[in-house]
Amino acid sequence: MPDPTKFPRGRRSPAFCCLRPSVALALGSILVVGCAGPQPDPEPRADVPSATSAPEVEPWEPSPRDRAIRHVLAAEIAVRRDQLDQALVHYAKAMSLSRDERVAERAVQLSFILEDEGVAQEAAERWQELAPERVEAHQLLGLLALRRGDEQAARAELEKAIERWPGTAGQAFLQLGRLLGHGADAGAAARVVAELAEVHADVPEAHRVLAAAAERAGEDERAVAAAARAFELAPADREAGATLLRTVFRAARAGTLERDEALAHLERVRDGQPVLVPRVALLEGQLLREAGRPEAALAAYERGLEASSEDHDLLYGRGLARAETGDVDGAVEDLRRVLEADPGDPHAQNALGYTLVDHKRDLSEARELIESALEQEPDNAAFLDSKGWLLYREGDPEAALEYLRRAFDQDPHGEIGAHLGEVLWELGERNEAREVWCRALDADGGQRALKRTLERYEVDVDDR
Repeated sequence: MPDPTKFPRGRRSPAFCCLRPSVALALGSILVVGCAGPQPDPEPRADVPSATSAPEVEPWEPSPRDRAIRHVLAAEIAVRRDQLDQALVHYAKAMSLSRDERVAERAVQLSFILEDEGVAQEAAERWQELAPERVEAHQLLGLLALRRGDEQAARAELEKAIERWPGTAGQAFLQLGRLLGHGADAGAAARVVAELAEVHADVPEAHRVLAAAAERAGEDERAVAAAARAFELAPADREAGATLLRTVFRAARAGTLERDEALAHLERVRDGQPVLVPRVALLEGQLLREAGRPEAALAAYERGLEASSEDHDLLYGRGLARAETGDVDGAVEDLRRVLEADPGDPHAQNALGYTLVDHKRDLSEARELIESALEQEPDNAAFLDSKGWLLYREGDPEAALEYLRRAFDQDPHGEIGAHLGEVLWELGERNEAREVWCRALDADGGQRALKRTLERYEVDVDDR
């Protein structure tokens, strides 16, 4: 069978600027230390008192600044040696002795890299004390509060960061979104962002960030609502449109959003942002095919190809839809075009091979294509199903069973279940065939091939 997960085809930025251990920090004025080369021994002078007659000198006590410099130098030497734990110890000590904000910032960097939240909290507080105008300190304090479960403190710190951001509130939210993907509890992050978005209700980026946070928390309904609000506020913003497409498609495939509602959202994006028409068509086609509506899927792919005639994902999708509507020649043509552009694409190889098998075309070419796909992805359930179906068509149902069982164990998809059940039925294993068909119906009741198979064998599994 064609791989239903083939498309749409699909980054994580650090919680803080990553430290390159091989590069030392330039700390400006606090590290201005004179270094002199070796000097020649001075000529003895007669008027210099001897050591026995020299006055007593009190022991030298280094100042806090001197001690801070020593710790910073020791820390940077440790960094050069990749001894980051030791470097953090020295920076933590230097931070308490120096009022240079860069020392505290460096301690924050190292503590986040080493995931030492105790030092991170202390360093971020010190950084905020020394540089209250730096929004990064508020952001990191907010993140740390989320990590320890203090949502109220997190919201307060993040609100300060938004208020003091040098640019727009939207830019502040986007930076916040990049930060929250690193170690914060997903549910807590979503709740805090929801509260912030409520305060900044007219900021589209706030709702986009909320949509992403809700997705990470598995809250599809909240994610779709937030993405829809962002798109409503900024219907010409491509990122808002893309966010709505992503959240809607995910929710629809997860079953948490009705397909008709998902399709209505996709239509709004398509009408509002022509540049996204190919992407919308791809998602529409996928959802419609999964709903057993290949004719409507075909129309969606056609719309997409009118805007982007060489889009291989759209050609692939249209090929599958054409096969499902009985246009086998058109399906083969589309899939061959995909393979002309990318001869090694295992998904296109499998789809074309399966189409040839299912419609009893060139089985030798089909075998070559399917086996090439399986060599690249030997555990792909769709590819295993195609190989099993090929063996069955070649008259070897016993050999087919091995591949079909493996495929169905991985993915009880309706079409795989239809194939496995048919082979079992033909081998006389009719009770097991019924069990397989029942499982397939539960998992994928709208699948056309499964329905056709049950009708052909005049099997009614509703009385189970």
